[in-house]
Order: sequence, then structure tokens, then C-alpha cells
Amino acid sequence: MIKESERMARSFCEKNLPVMVFLDSHHPGKPENPYPPHYLVGTPESNLVPALEWLEKEPNVTIRRKDCFDGFLGSIQEDGSNVFVDWVAKNAITTLVVAGVCTDICVLDFVCSTLSARNLGFLKPLENVVVCSNACATFDVPLHASKRAKGAMAHPQELMHHVGLYMAKERGAVIASEVRFASNNNMGRLDV
Repeated sequence: MIKESERMARSFCEKNLPVMVFLDSHHPGKPENPYPPHYLVGTPESNLVPALEWLEKEPNVTIRRKDCFDGFLGSIQEDGSNVFVDWVAKNAITTLVVAGVCTDICVLDFVCSTLSARNLGFLKPLENVVVCSNACATFDVPLHASKRAKGAMAHPQELMHHVGLYMAKERGAVIASEVRFASNNNMGRLDV
């Protein structure tokens, strides 16, 4: 998942195309039920994984720290503006490629909100949302482990990954195992 995310990000950056990165960056004491505290502000896990740290220095990359599951909602500013909506408009994004963790939580919530906003006309000129399945993943909590942890639910990794992809497709996203640029086109036409 990380290798595919890195490959895609490099191909976008090589073509000087805009990239937006959402980082979970939660504040201690702010609940995100049903999940325990995770990706807390100031901890290493709230930063990019080492293979993607180079993105911080790329001029065409926008990094947004979010304090909720959904990158769309996590982009709302105190004044009501939305960093993601503004980014789509400023960069005239017509096709959005989505990668990340967790497929069935953060990715799915973002995709659903984005598609709803697009359908309501809030995300012009966005037309397509593509989820790259090989650049997404989720976590694993086996049944036996969930029984030992108070309040934990089983979360079979492979199944939940596919449930997230299914739900995204059901909402109108395109699911692709990989995303590449057409070799004869320098303008950035995607092959999915």
C-alpha cells in the first residue's frame, strides 16, 4: 500500500500536478468513538511515514492535518471555508485519485462526503473520484483479540478493506487497482 502510494505521488509530482495529503492529527481528550486515542498531535504516528516524507518538500503538495475521520469535514476552517473545496477549485481538479488508510473509515468517509458535495455542485469542476485499491489499506483486529479487549470489535483486515471499496463504489467512486498516466500524454490523462 505504501509503495503504491509513493509511486503514484511521485508520478503526480513529476508532472507538477497538485497533490493533497491528509494527516490524522488528533487532540488528546477529543473522543473519536468507537476508537481509542490514535495519531495524537506531536507523536510520530501523526506524521507521514518515512517513505512519503519527501512530500513535505514538494511545492505542489498541500498537507492538511485533520482532527476527524473525514478529510472533507476536517478541512473546514473556523470561518466556514473549506481548504479541500478551495484546493479543488484553485487547481481545477476534474478527477480526484484517493489513496490512504483506513479504507473503510477515513477513506470511505472522505469519498462519501466528496461525492455528496460534488453531486450538490459544491466541488466544481470535479467529475470523477477514483479510489486506488492497491494504495489503500485498513487495520486488523482478529476475533480472538477483540474478545480480550474491552469494547473492541473484530475488524478483519481483508474483509473490511473490500467492504470499504464496495461502499465507495456503491456511492459512485471508480475503483481501480492501479492508476497510471497514459505514456503518450504529457498533460496528465489518467489510465485507470
